[in-house]
Amino acid sequence: MKLFHYFTGSKCLAVQLFFVAIMYTGTVIKAQNAEVKKDLWSITATDTSNYTPAYLANGIIGLRSQKDGLGSKKVIVNGLYDRGPLGDYVRLINYFNPVNIKIIFQDGKELKFGSEVKNWKQTMNLKEAGLETSYNYADMLGVKTQLVALRNLPMAAMGTYEFEALSDIEFTVINTMNIPDRSKTNTLYRSNINYDMYSLSTMIKEKIPVMSAVFPTESGTDRVAAANTFFFNGHSPELNYTKNSNTNQQLAFTVKLKKGEKYLFCMLSCFTHSVFTSDPYNDAVRICSRDYNLGYKHLLDNHKAAWAKLWESDIEIEGDDEAQIDARLALYSLYSSIATGFGLSIPPCGIAETGWGGHIFWDAELWMYPPLLVMQPAFAASMMDFRLNTLPQAKKRAAQFGYQGAMYPWESDLQGNECTPISYKLDMNEHHVTADVGIAAWNYYKVTKDKQWLQQKGYPMIKEIADFWVSRAVKDAKGNYHIKNVVGPDEYFEDVDDDAFTNGAVKVVLDAAMKGAKLVNAAVNPEWKNVYNNIVILKHESGYTLQNAQYTGQRIKQADVNLLAFPLDFITDKATIIKDLEYYEPKIDPKGPSMSYSVLAASYARLGLTKKAYELFQKAYQPNRKPPFGFISEKPRISGTVFCTGYGGMLQTIIYGFGGLKIGDNGLYQDKPNLPANWKKLTIKISGKKDIVCIGK
Repeated sequence: MKLFHYFTGSKCLAVQLFFVAIMYTGTVIKAQNAEVKKDLWSITATDTSNYTPAYLANGIIGLRSQKDGLGSKKVIVNGLYDRGPLGDYVRLINYFNPVNIKIIFQDGKELKFGSEVKNWKQTMNLKEAGLETSYNYADMLGVKTQLVALRNLPMAAMGTYEFEALSDIEFTVINTMNIPDRSKTNTLYRSNINYDMYSLSTMIKEKIPVMSAVFPTESGTDRVAAANTFFFNGHSPELNYTKNSNTNQQLAFTVKLKKGEKYLFCMLSCFTHSVFTSDPYNDAVRICSRDYNLGYKHLLDNHKAAWAKLWESDIEIEGDDEAQIDARLALYSLYSSIATGFGLSIPPCGIAETGWGGHIFWDAELWMYPPLLVMQPAFAASMMDFRLNTLPQAKKRAAQFGYQGAMYPWESDLQGNECTPISYKLDMNEHHVTADVGIAAWNYYKVTKDKQWLQQKGYPMIKEIADFWVSRAVKDAKGNYHIKNVVGPDEYFEDVDDDAFTNGAVKVVLDAAMKGAKLVNAAVNPEWKNVYNNIVILKHESGYTLQNAQYTGQRIKQADVNLLAFPLDFITDKATIIKDLEYYEPKIDPKGPSMSYSVLAASYARLGLTKKAYELFQKAYQPNRKPPFGFISEKPRISGTVFCTGYGGMLQTIIYGFGGLKIGDNGLYQDKPNLPANWKKLTIKISGKKDIVCIGK
């Protein structure tokens, strides 16, 4: 066992963290209808026949790309959940999209993506978190655009648009802001759309053109606001504003170009809502003024600098270019899905889509949190803040159902309410999420050794979670404890007794509660130890761990028992781990969620069985990649989402499996790296720490 400060030996060398500037070589490799440049930071698509949108986000604003590059297909704003007035389905707001422009030519025809488009190319730049699009349209107009969700201004997205005349041309650019009609919504709030020219200061003569809107949510309980402003780089055209209705407005300007001339402008779109501010309308308008006088390039440069800081924590893989770009896609997807300062966590699809309503599941703590705890501890802290902020509601939920302590919901909104649709399932017993939250909190302390955090934030959660499980456990005549009527990670089996993962997670969190209490000088509940010592983990007579009391060998949806070896480190005996791996792997539904194979791969890698580990590592995500950029979905079927849960599993295989990192009572350490045969070197770069460099055999 070697702590970080003492890495030695031929397999793992500690070197100082440094930034490597990788130059473009011009060499490309083909993958998924895309060209992956050898810099391994950019993915360039040239084929539009099978197009799944790219994902752009900054933790608050989520965008999905369009082929034409003229805005976003969809905008999702994090932090505000809404429900229909009479519905039970709560979801992140996604019904407002002002990030769009139209090009109307002098003859009245609109630029439409289709056969008139030539030399189309779209590049996803992971290093700078931007999407660049270029093409020629009808031998009339060259189009170059860039879309970003600004990392330095998390309430904003920005598009830059450059046009080159391929012949003498005149066209009109139109930005439309269309808000939902809330005239029949029962609400205290009113909708409003507006356009004005705002003074930046008394010293600057230039005024900012801002088209803005505010409107109630569908339920009428909150407000959403947004504002668009424009940068014209010293060539401001005549702006024509039109209010088409009480819910629709547009801003337009006309451009005339001689052949060979270019015209460039930028549109900044700013968003906020009443969860973040009590005055969303004025705040949205004011966000537009941020550094406006310094120009859009200043905003873009700061965006790039913010991402450069994030990429100081990177994973470098030598010898496997495909795995390298996929690992960066995984890191990019997680980094894009969360921002510090808001106390938010990550939904399964990030903020690329409202799959599962954008709710927070166990996916956050068990799948996405472990790699972020190593690579970006500040993001991990935000995820813990989310659970701490919802602890009061979790305590109320426990009391509501007759339990002590805190019971977290299976699907959570920002307030900690249970958001699983009643129409989907009335009886929500997937209670292992409550143990998962406690384990994540304990791991945060073990990695950071922040005793003040443990005292003020971590232990209060862990204590209430431990109390819940004591009240949830049932004692039999022999003195053994059981957890009955639950749903484990394998959701094909509902309302079972003594689910292996659930009971194992309970033991881990009870152990954390006892250790944590001693560290903060709190009283140890004697029932914690009693349940810890006597809760059952069922074994089959053949030697493998039994998934639950009712299990007889059926197909399973996803890994359950195997999670006890990794990531829980509850089962440590090699023979038992292998028995469980060999028994349950064939039982996993190949059409189920992708992440199961990643935890199996991590266990095999930790056992030194790297050939098998690498096969499962690839199986965990490669069938789920979608062209042209390679973002993965939950299952190997047509889907437009980005499955951050699966990316979390993939990164855990690399970091905790092949890289050999472990979380022990003394902190983060490395046991033994075991690289795939074709990996020459694995470097885990962590900002502010020494690189972890693992050399292949």
